[in-house]
Amino acid sequence: MRDVLSLGSHVYGIYVNCVALPLPGETVLGHDFDGMVLDDGGKGSNQALAAARLGARSSFAGVVGRDAAGEKGLLILAGAGVDVSAVQRCADAPTGVSIAVIDRAGQSMIVTDLGANGRLSAEMVGSLTPLIAAHTVTLLQFESPVPAALAAARAATALGRRAILTPGPMVPISHRDLIGIDIIAPNETETAALLGTTELGDDDAGCIRRLKDIYGVRNVLMTRGKAGATLLWTDEIHRVPAFAVEAKNTIGAGDGFVAAFAAALAWSVPVEHGLAFAAAASALTVSSPLAPWASYPVLADVLGFLQSRGAQETAEAVSRHAPETGSK
Repeated sequence: MRDVLSLGSHVYGIYVNCVALPLPGETVLGHDFDGMVLDDGGKGSNQALAAARLGARSSFAGVVGRDAAGEKGLLILAGAGVDVSAVQRCADAPTGVSIAVIDRAGQSMIVTDLGANGRLSAEMVGSLTPLIAAHTVTLLQFESPVPAALAAARAATALGRRAILTPGPMVPISHRDLIGIDIIAPNETETAALLGTTELGDDDAGCIRRLKDIYGVRNVLMTRGKAGATLLWTDEIHRVPAFAVEAKNTIGAGDGFVAAFAAALAWSVPVEHGLAFAAAASALTVSSPLAPWASYPVLADVLGFLQSRGAQETAEAVSRHAPETGSK
């Protein structure tokens, strides 16, 4: 049994740094552009690589174009230990691309053309059922067509496997679309959109309980940026604060958080420690100025960070279960 399958999107990134993000209609000067940097992906390949760097037995399935960007991305994933044998190549659409502008505080503006990712279909997901069955946790995202993501989430649940759906980027869905899905992992913006509001207020627990009731999902993990994360797990609320660090690049941090939590679930780490482990992985990610694939930490660094921040109990809990430590 493998640990984590990310079934979803891959895009490559084009990055430009600047002092301050442009206002509508404004042109600003950028710096440090490198058109050959491909060390990042879409939500799907981000999650697959982040899990692999933590030592999880990770796989990625999706669709890329028959082009150099797609092939180089798959080579990087494979080099990090991700199984990419189920990825399909599309002849009539390019590999997806994101164009990101990042300011000196690490905040970003991103435009994405999903390209070949749009070819992932519910029928294609059906052919991947044996792959889903071979993984303890399957990760899905709305950067892929919604019918495909929902079909994969339901297939994993029907097979008795864990499924975590990241409902981003947010798209219109009905209250029935998520019924029975194991775990949804929205950020605060996505949570507000799902609830039909622009302000969540201070009642994080109430918000995610409403999500569960309205959409009929089993569990909800809401990532909250600098405020940490809140988890509704079998009707119990768990919270984890964010570790205080200097943020240099926040792109992909949410994907890294979800991947770390998924790895912890696959390793049977108690959920409260899985949350703290994910928070530590995310803190290390945003501390790096590099593109996401280069910023995702390895397990030893996360364990060391936890110990340095007084979270010895979580470090020990993860060490007892993680395969890279030899305990599994």
